[in-house]
Amino acid sequence: MHKNLTYKINGCLFQVYNKLKNVWEEEVYEEALHQELQSQGLQAERQKNFQVFYFDKQVGFYQVDILVEDTVIVELKAVPEVLALHRAQLISYLKGYNKPLGILANFGEKSLYHQTFPNKFAQKTPLTDTFDFSKVQFEDKEEFKELLLIANRILVTLGVGYFHQVYRRAFYYELEIAKIDFEMIKEMTATYHEKALKSKEVGFFQIGDLLLSAVAVKELNQLTLSKFSHFVRYFNCQRGLIFNFNAMHLDFRYLER
Repeated sequence: MHKNLTYKINGCLFQVYNKLKNVWEEEVYEEALHQELQSQGLQAERQKNFQVFYFDKQVGFYQVDILVEDTVIVELKAVPEVLALHRAQLISYLKGYNKPLGILANFGEKSLYHQTFPNKFAQKTPLTDTFDFSKVQFEDKEEFKELLLIANRILVTLGVGYFHQVYRRAFYYELEIAKIDFEMIKEMTATYHEKALKSKEVGFFQIGDLLLSAVAVKELNQLTLSKFSHFVRYFNCQRGLIFNFNAMHLDFRYLER
């Protein structure tokens, strides 16, 4: 499928790598590849927007690095090693944008890495569902079973690689369908000696005494969890549940004050 097109794209990738090697940032390779593709007479669009749907609900927009001939998504990396998560991101974009082919290229290794992925997921989920509720280990898990199943369904259906807002909108949609009472918290204000210093936008769901957060970060490290614990106290909640959607399987932490 589209062998001539992918052959030309791969040739352009090698041209860029041979000239720039493996010492630059991703945006440098993206600009160089865009120029090379155009010099070869190929239609190439950088940071092309597409609508992201969760079932029949639009939940946001995303951009692919380069779209070639309105057919092939080229996802670029400049990292020491290509991970399964990087491959899963491209598969998510193929499904979300409904394009037939994708190429994942990494300029950060000793030699150019490139792999072509056909879109086999147009009618399927990007990730394999490996969630087993029986293995969840915290005392109140039965109370939050529905929330855990919702989060897993969002991850498996959308896949990885999108912005926080996309997953939050999908969560909003799911909570409404499930008729779960919640409040959307969109702002918090720093105060000192009863004086407001500054406000900032946030995105949390408050469900009773639970503060729920949907994020897409590299990992739920101690700093991220420390900040979330502060948010739980700030909004006078007793418990917190944070989901990270930048993962190959359901990744979450449950906190109690």
